[in-house]
Amino acid sequence: MTKQRSRGSRQADIAREAGVSQSTVSMVLSGAGDLGRISADTQRRVLSAARRLRYTPSGTQRPAPGGRQAPLLLGVHTFEPIFPTSARDYYFEFLQGIEEQAAVDGCNLVLFTAAQDEAGVRRIYRGGFNGLRQAAGSLLLGHHAHRDDLARLATDDHPFVYIGHREVPGAEICYVGGDYRAATGRMVDDLVAMGHRRFGYLGEIVRYEPQVDRWEGFAAALERFGLPVPAPAFARPEELTAQWLDEALSAGTTAVLVESVSLLRVLAAMIALRGLTVPHDLSVVLLVDDPGGDVGGRSWASLHTPRNAMGRRAVRLLTAQLTDPAGEHERQILLPCTHTLDETTAPPRQGRA
Repeated sequence: MTKQRSRGSRQADIAREAGVSQSTVSMVLSGAGDLGRISADTQRRVLSAARRLRYTPSGTQRPAPGGRQAPLLLGVHTFEPIFPTSARDYYFEFLQGIEEQAAVDGCNLVLFTAAQDEAGVRRIYRGGFNGLRQAAGSLLLGHHAHRDDLARLATDDHPFVYIGHREVPGAEICYVGGDYRAATGRMVDDLVAMGHRRFGYLGEIVRYEPQVDRWEGFAAALERFGLPVPAPAFARPEELTAQWLDEALSAGTTAVLVESVSLLRVLAAMIALRGLTVPHDLSVVLLVDDPGGDVGGRSWASLHTPRNAMGRRAVRLLTAQLTDPAGEHERQILLPCTHTLDETTAPPRQGRA
């Protein structure tokens, strides 16, 4: 039976407990496990051992009245209503990573919610008051971030880290995102190696940095191969028509990249109505995770965002800001993504390559 320690555990103790090297422990606890290509199972084993041994890194606590050490209180604010959530929800892995790293770093978490504005976005500021001030610093996530709130937080000097790639004019905010540009480029590399030469692209009509990064990675890869870059279809799902698919197929398209699950549902329905099959007639790749896996009752070739690692790395970046504000921290981080091309991609049929 593992002997638990109430204090004084070191990274060497965690390494012995988890059966890994001390350098592996250091990378996992710093939130850089994915950069070091450490498997998810190994990272969870290290984090579990750190919790059992009650490991607390130096510098993550601050003095409390009476000379005691009080854990840092970190706020978690979402711009959309995502609490509570299930393991099938897209945000689950982000929140799990936040909780795991906060436990390792000895921090407490508080969840912030707020009334929505006319656009359905939860606002941080109401009546000029910053609702996150109760926390020492905050982690922000959500698809529809309000940039005015992000800019104001930066000028208020409230420490925060946004989970996802976001640029705010006039402010250099801290963020931890996925490197979608590079990941999409690698997916195109693999599809070209299969023999694909004509591509289609379905994107969301609202273009935030992650959507722009995907498109630019796609277009840059095709230009690198000297292949034609198609005109993208940026559309709402209800606006996508079968005419788009017919025109794409007539142009010789053999592979389509899709930015969202909702667009994929419409595309899959149109393909079925035409009596076509995936991947025999058309290869299809989803450029986002689909935790629910409920499109057409099958798995799809897809890009995988390191959501758990992004949550953990964001906690590490925030605690670094709080404990060493003047430190030289990497403040804008893009973690590598992975992808699979199984199930719904194949070499194009002879005569269509």
